[in-house]
Amino acid sequence: MIIVTGANGVFGRLVAERLLELVPAGEVAVSVRAPDRADGLAARGVAVRRADFADARTLPDAFSGADTVFVNGTYYGAAPAVRGPQLRGAVAAAVAAGARRVVVTGWPDAERSTLPSTADFAETEAAVRGSAASWTIVRVGYGLAAALARDVLAARRDGVLTAPAGDARLAVAGTEDQAEATARVLAESTAGGDRARGRHDSRTYELRGPDAIGWAELAELAGPGIEYRPEPEDAFRAHAVAKGFPAAAADQLLALYASIRAGWANTPTVDLATLLGRPAVTARAAVVAAVQSWSWG
Repeated sequence: MIIVTGANGVFGRLVAERLLELVPAGEVAVSVRAPDRADGLAARGVAVRRADFADARTLPDAFSGADTVFVNGTYYGAAPAVRGPQLRGAVAAAVAAGARRVVVTGWPDAERSTLPSTADFAETEAAVRGSAASWTIVRVGYGLAAALARDVLAARRDGVLTAPAGDARLAVAGTEDQAEATARVLAESTAGGDRARGRHDSRTYELRGPDAIGWAELAELAGPGIEYRPEPEDAFRAHAVAKGFPAAAADQLLALYASIRAGWANTPTVDLATLLGRPAVTARAAVVAAVQSWSWG
């Protein structure tokens, strides 16, 4: 049995759906805070279990009978002091429930990230590596393409793309690709015997794209005649707050831009294509898909 946690969220639902293309529904269960929102999965034969990382008492039943538990920690908006203990608690609960294997999401290029808001992921990864179960870490940044898409849409609105990104580039990946790759890791934990299982044991996968994209290219995506104008941090913050952006959120964005300028997640990797067994979509295609998603709401 494979348990997918957080299956009512964007990434968790995509992973569950891709997993159902690879293994029978009877081998899949999902844990969610609101089971009534997972009716679509239940209708396909997936066992739906209630669990909340914030309530450790719900985890033993949710993880009961699992061979593999996917601890989906992609709720990036949570405070590290909250998210970290919850994720580590979920890993411990999975091991205590008898899971042979734990697959956990991590933050991309964690060693080079300077973001205080993601500092907890390193400690969670350490806890996973030190657990009694076999483990795999998939570092995903599925929201990064959407973050760049916001810059594209803002440029279309303003007629110019302004951002404190300098000449940085970012190796963003397609959300669908990252979900499929994660599902393949999960599926191979129960297929093909010990040989397939061992392929992913004690592995950390960087699910970044095959190339990187810069802000000048984002300006091209915004439309003809739109240019990219690098903006100082103080000017960017003032403009963002003047447009109604909360000051705390503006500061988080500035921290993200600073990390990107410092070279974080700017190097493509082959892990995604290797897991998919085909080429991953380009950074440009990933951003275009995110723009279309934002445009259609």
